[in-house]
Amino acid sequence: MEAQAISIALIDVSAGYEASSNRVRLSVAADFVADVNSLLRGANREVDPRALDVAFRSGSLVIETAPIAAAPSLFADLNSLLVSEMLDRLDSKRREVLERWQKATKVLPGVTYRVQAAFLSRPLLVSAETDYRADDADQWVQVERYVRGEILDLGGATKANAHVRLPDGSTLKVTTERQVLHD
Repeated sequence: MEAQAISIALIDVSAGYEASSNRVRLSVAADFVADVNSLLRGANREVDPRALDVAFRSGSLVIETAPIAAAPSLFADLNSLLVSEMLDRLDSKRREVLERWQKATKVLPGVTYRVQAAFLSRPLLVSAETDYRADDADQWVQVERYVRGEILDLGGATKANAHVRLPDGSTLKVTTERQVLHD
């Protein structure tokens, strides 16, 4: 594959203004640059960011690399993200970055990440609407548990809880919402 330039953008309006090369919070800029470094480099250090020229483009905070020649793993990883939101087959460092970005978009409304390159059929977006995840990630399910024992104490000044003595003599502290204890 011929050398390709990659454009990686952070679209962030969570601070009340759009982050750009003209104005961005220092911590956001530092984290973004570190993430771009990890994304390009990968675990096998396929791309050496120290030898890579970049340009900051106008608009959102955009880093555009000089053409990268020999990075088949990087190109394959980015292409695979267009096909599936599963991160299992990605390079471990790139996977960490994508997981961090996906988490940030869920926590901070107004944050989106965009990766563009000529070899990608469309821009790769990480936003609150996407769901990039690893299949081995923690799976949360709602459950009900029933505990048999003697209630020693109910209430709590700041947190509603119950202290229950179990049949084996151990004590269990259960924290819940006040309404649950009231009911």
